[in-house]
Amino acid sequence: MSFPLPAGVALVQVVGAGSVFEVALVERDGRRCICKRLKMRMLADPIGQCAMKREIEVLRRLRSGPVPRFIDSGEDDSGPWLLQDYVEALSMRQLVEAWHARGRGVPATLLDALVRDAFGGLAALHAASDGHGAFGLVHGDLGPDHMLLTRKSELRFVDFGLARWRDMDRSLCESGERGSLPYLAPELARGEQAPDQSCDVYALAATLAFVALGRAPCRQVGTPALLAEVAEQGVDVESLVRCERLSARARSALAKALSFARSERILRAAELLRLLD
Repeated sequence: MSFPLPAGVALVQVVGAGSVFEVALVERDGRRCICKRLKMRMLADPIGQCAMKREIEVLRRLRSGPVPRFIDSGEDDSGPWLLQDYVEALSMRQLVEAWHARGRGVPATLLDALVRDAFGGLAALHAASDGHGAFGLVHGDLGPDHMLLTRKSELRFVDFGLARWRDMDRSLCESGERGSLPYLAPELARGEQAPDQSCDVYALAATLAFVALGRAPCRQVGTPALLAEVAEQGVDVESLVRCERLSARARSALAKALSFARSERILRAAELLRLLD
């Protein structure tokens, strides 16, 4: 797999590719960092162009908090590129797979710490400000692949291609965007509203349910069936509340974040954090 390198950057290894981005570990001026580019087929696609612009803008404006550190960005003959700092980390999906390879689930002590730290990180992200006041950030696509645990046991949120914020150019918003199944709030899956911070809270709780259960928090498989399940029933909260590897306090907090009816749900990360503390 070839990876077009920005000027002055050396390839260490290609990390992988998603539906929109290609990612490589690179080195510049003796420093290892992550380089992100649009996949070739996304270069002329408005969705890809908007995703890259959002990613760059979020990291450029948020210079602290549980996000990658912005290093540089630009554009060349191969399209736009972004450099962000590199830390050794596992995604939540990789974490679950690593423990399953040992024949067990994620340990109870680590689970409870993850739940508390994750909502603390999301509360900080939602409260982040820039030089003009509250940034009003919405991640828009939280899931097991977009939340990392570093070797220093720090959490990071990554991949802001569907992010929204206070004063963003509305031309960057694509109609119908909703994040990834099954980590969608039911009202978002039904198309009743645009993504907001409460949808991030639901998505994070569903992601933590995945980590606790060791599987997606749903009963159906396949996109149409999953979409119908999330929109009409929500995720599998019953299995979550029976998960004894989570403390009673963590089970209760996640269940309240995942209530099917929005009116019965805790909508703010800071409020959930108070329950956990």
